[in-house]
Amino acid sequence: MAPHAPMVLVAAACALALLRSAQAGVVLGQPLLLHQAGGRLPVREAEKGQDLSKVPGTPGLDYPTYHEVPPTSFSCDHVPALPGIYANVETGCQAYHVCHDGREGPQGASFLCTNGTLFNQHEFACDWWYNVDCSQAPSLYSLNLDPVKNPYAPKPKPEEAVLLPHGGK
Repeated sequence: MAPHAPMVLVAAACALALLRSAQAGVVLGQPLLLHQAGGRLPVREAEKGQDLSKVPGTPGLDYPTYHEVPPTSFSCDHVPALPGIYANVETGCQAYHVCHDGREGPQGASFLCTNGTLFNQHEFACDWWYNVDCSQAPSLYSLNLDPVKNPYAPKPKPEEAVLLPHGGK
């Protein structure tokens, strides 16, 4: 695979997510639900395209509902491994960052999990909010050091792999 193939796959996945959001009528950059003094404000007409009624829990309370990655203090300068993929706890783990070689800036390439899902640092994927303990994400950042677990880590070439004789002895 080419050296930039993982980034191309991520970009393609993001483009597909944006296309699906546009088809669903989601307005990027706007919160789905606004909470004020314990009550909900009406959802704007343009935002009604995203149906969260099948997602357990209350949007905006049980899980965040960002439509774009908000500004945070996350920095790739403070992560254990490059390249790597890291949950952003300041967004309740709805956002995550792919830290690589710095060309995307100090936060790396930033992405957002679909509303109702959060970045699961243990699984390196977006998962339902009730399966993710966001507070544990920083303690799992070191999983990026494992080239088998980290989808962006260089993999050994087949000729570099240690081959065992038949029977594994």
